[in-house]
Amino acid sequence: MADETQDITADRDNSPTEYYGSTSQKSDENILELEEIYEMIGLGPTQYLYWLMVLLVVYSDYAELTLLSVILPILRCEWGLSTTFETAITITVYGSYALLAAVFGRVADIYGRKKVVIWSTMFLLLAAFLGATSSNKWVFLVSRLFTGACIGINTSVVICYATEIAESRYRTYGVTTVVLGSFVGVAAVNGMAFLFLQIVGWRWFIMLVSTPALPALVLILVLPESPRFLCVSGQQDKAMEAVRTMANLNGRELPGNIQMACFDNEELGSYSTVLNKEHRKSIIALSVIYFSNLLIEFGLIVLLPLIFSSDMCGASHTVTHECRLLSQDDLWKITIATVGSIFGTIAALFLAERIGRLVPIRVASFVMLLSIGCMFVCVNETFTFVTSTIAKIVEAFINVTVWIMIPESFPTNIRSTATGFINGWGKAGGVLGTALVYLLFYVSPYSVLGFFLFFSLVGFVAILIYDRETKYEVLREI
Repeated sequence: MADETQDITADRDNSPTEYYGSTSQKSDENILELEEIYEMIGLGPTQYLYWLMVLLVVYSDYAELTLLSVILPILRCEWGLSTTFETAITITVYGSYALLAAVFGRVADIYGRKKVVIWSTMFLLLAAFLGATSSNKWVFLVSRLFTGACIGINTSVVICYATEIAESRYRTYGVTTVVLGSFVGVAAVNGMAFLFLQIVGWRWFIMLVSTPALPALVLILVLPESPRFLCVSGQQDKAMEAVRTMANLNGRELPGNIQMACFDNEELGSYSTVLNKEHRKSIIALSVIYFSNLLIEFGLIVLLPLIFSSDMCGASHTVTHECRLLSQDDLWKITIATVGSIFGTIAALFLAERIGRLVPIRVASFVMLLSIGCMFVCVNETFTFVTSTIAKIVEAFINVTVWIMIPESFPTNIRSTATGFINGWGKAGGVLGTALVYLLFYVSPYSVLGFFLFFSLVGFVAILIYDRETKYEVLREI
């Protein structure tokens, strides 16, 4: 038995783990790693249902974030919102997002992915209803507080769900669903705003945007917990039950005598493990890269409607805060710029598989520097539109590549904790980016773009320093 255990744990870097489960009546051939069992299960309806659930959850998250940029002009007129209150709403969303993302990543490593996503999705629906029925700006502010918290919890956890329910070689597929969900959420809200916002009004528009969270909740309730989590948390029987359910959905039948090699780990969600020597460089570098990119991403979400509605040309253009609704032409430009992100998404997924992660993200970061720099120049409004669209495409590329690298860089016992930590820092960048736009845009567009350029430089330097290529790394349990 000692030899069997040593064989199974040979590549575990001498982590403080204990083999879980009795095998006294089983032969060595019947003790399989989870990765081996996933090979027997194959790729099929099980993974597609998981990834559909992830897509719907992420769609709901990003749709809730994006709708602010299209309904705030209406609320500004209806409730007489000041720039200070608009800033408060946005910071409330992203601030609660950042805080809860960092906290609940660890909770999901300790208590499971499924429980966390179920509760956060339920509260997301309730928060959307509260926002749609708000009687005044203060109630709406509270609804956005809960919305941001739920989104932060969801996004940190579903990336783990997406990558943990299949063989390691399919992990990019899982990340694709996360990215696709975020893209669909942003693009759909802008598209629906162009088609329906002025017809149904902002209250019904919020309800319309929130609808896909309902089927997402049903799928979460029906599908099993992540077998990787169950395995590292010492729940061997439940892990086997989960993989048998997955096999049945895929039309496969696992042999009745196989047993999973699980490891009862006492360091689930440990911050000290996340920050130890092995993982410290990854957690710091990815946090800085993600912080810088999301500062620009979420800043652009708020900035583009202001640029297009004010007919801004270059950074020297002076604008004033006024009650001005977005025109159909403004909404059309926003939609095109947002939809353009799909090219960055596709390019990131393709190049990550063909070339790797480091070289493409370094090139993309350099292009980001150039595109933000070009936004300072006033050639004409078309030039401003083109350069801002390029910036949207490139930030999508960087965002996708980082999301591919995050789950690959950490083992299952701390994967959600590390993801939440990085996600929390990233959304802190989102808070800062949106605050910079709201606080400084009407004072000096030049200063807003100056901050964007500075942080794109910070991200570029971090990407140059970070030298870990994760393309060939297999997902580890511990």
